[in-house]
Amino acid sequence: MGLNSFQTSGNSPGNRRCRVGILGFGAVGSAVANWLLNDPPAGPALELTHICDRRARDKRARHERAEAAAPIWTDRFDDLLTSDIDILVEAIAEPAIDYVRAALLAGKSVVTANKQVIAQQASALLTLAERQGRQLRYEATVGGAMPIVRVLGEGLAGERVLKIDAILNGTSNDVLSRIEEFGCTAEEAVAEACARGYAELNPSTDLDGLDAAAKLSILCGLGFGVRVLPSQIETKTTAGVGAPEFREARLRGGTIRQIAHAEYDPAAGRIAAWVAPVFVPASSLFAQTKGPGNAAVIVTAHAGTVVLAGIGAGGEATASAVLGDVVAIARDRAAIVPAPTFIEPREITGLSDQTFAEAV
Repeated sequence: MGLNSFQTSGNSPGNRRCRVGILGFGAVGSAVANWLLNDPPAGPALELTHICDRRARDKRARHERAEAAAPIWTDRFDDLLTSDIDILVEAIAEPAIDYVRAALLAGKSVVTANKQVIAQQASALLTLAERQGRQLRYEATVGGAMPIVRVLGEGLAGERVLKIDAILNGTSNDVLSRIEEFGCTAEEAVAEACARGYAELNPSTDLDGLDAAAKLSILCGLGFGVRVLPSQIETKTTAGVGAPEFREARLRGGTIRQIAHAEYDPAAGRIAAWVAPVFVPASSLFAQTKGPGNAAVIVTAHAGTVVLAGIGAGGEATASAVLGDVVAIARDRAAIVPAPTFIEPREITGLSDQTFAEAV
């Protein structure tokens, strides 16, 4: 048995409050809960009714609230499925495809921050959401507080996107910009990023470009309608970048950043996609993006260049994106979003010879 079996929230059938349950009470889940309980966003009324975490007993003791409207805590995922929540916020670190699928099948809309879920299974899960008459939103999977998913998926939906260049990993950017500013070692920069909550104890996924590759995979689907798996995206690690490389870049009039790049040629069916630490001019948006920031430059056929920036690492930044999706669903819970159709590229290329010369 879990800590709590299913309990109704006490709402009357006519009450239009949107009920929210959170799966995972780590940095992101706890930040979302804190905002919903203490500083709820303006707009549709939101009520946090359930929190599910495998260590619910310990975490509840540290976050207990005395109010009558305190959420139900449980360590059983089934309690969320059988509850009356309208939206499940999935905020766990482990692979969560089965959780997302089960929630959609149970009639819940889902907001996820799990980039691997969307990068690997976006088409199948969005098709299931459409069939169930529910929504699956995933702004928090890419860019933290930088709203690039909504910009590509909605704001530029009528455009032809030509190219995307972006800093998509706040941890790597924090480490690189710290080496640039203080001339410290990579190990010292990683330790500082960990201390400030911007990096895991083992940040290899971030520094090796694998995290940014998963995010770039999602953007290729949104921007170009092309399915590219993270494993098909060439990556180059930042692990060897240190103070000497930054001194050389400074002499050339720039600096070094981990850039994710994608460019699609629909006539040839060819997409170039890679993640690597590269030289960027000092005057560029990327050089001016410091700490855990993210930034993106999107080149389109008709609207010209669209520029975005925002904090890309940390629980608060991701929670901001999560809550944006929660509010979007709550505003129109009956909306049915058609599932996209992704095409398979005929060719996927990586770093060109010219770009290799710029890569560090």
